[in-house]
Amino acid sequence: MLTLQQYIDKALELGSKSYFTSKAQQKDALDYLNRAYECVRKTMVHKGTTPQERWSETYYLPMYLHLVKEKHRKVFENLSIDCDVVFQLLEYRNQFKSFEIIKPSKKNDELTNLMDIVNEAVSKEKEFPKQTEVTLQSYIGKDLYKRVSYNWHYVTNSYGTTFIRVFWFLDGQFTKLSTILSMKGAN
Repeated sequence: MLTLQQYIDKALELGSKSYFTSKAQQKDALDYLNRAYECVRKTMVHKGTTPQERWSETYYLPMYLHLVKEKHRKVFENLSIDCDVVFQLLEYRNQFKSFEIIKPSKKNDELTNLMDIVNEAVSKEKEFPKQTEVTLQSYIGKDLYKRVSYNWHYVTNSYGTTFIRVFWFLDGQFTKLSTILSMKGAN
């Protein structure tokens, strides 16, 4: 059995490209997040002494990650469960659900290669900020580039592999990179 961090790392690794190559890969990533949530649930601290008191404490605790809502924050706090971790897992889940499934094929190879090139350019932003801007403008288009922003961070999994995760925004809204790249032709 893996630890909480190992489950999170495996999920992030599968979602690192901001798209999945199959529904099975998406399902695996979501499953890792669900297992991470199970690990978090196991850290709860019961305050009740009788079985009935302990049962009533956990009555409103969601069994599965997809059932977690903001209203459960108080339940998590009462059981000494780290709310930040739970809601971070929920955020990852929502992002993974919105990722596209791009099956590997000749037709999609061009898009996936382009997405990898753009994500790679962003990863070199610290070293070559001006070059990154020029590269992105050439792939996204000068007019569309003004409306696009991105946010990236390093992720290191439990095996020591470090990779970059990039989030893309169009007019301030979280948007898939493939959608932004496909809009280049429309402008």
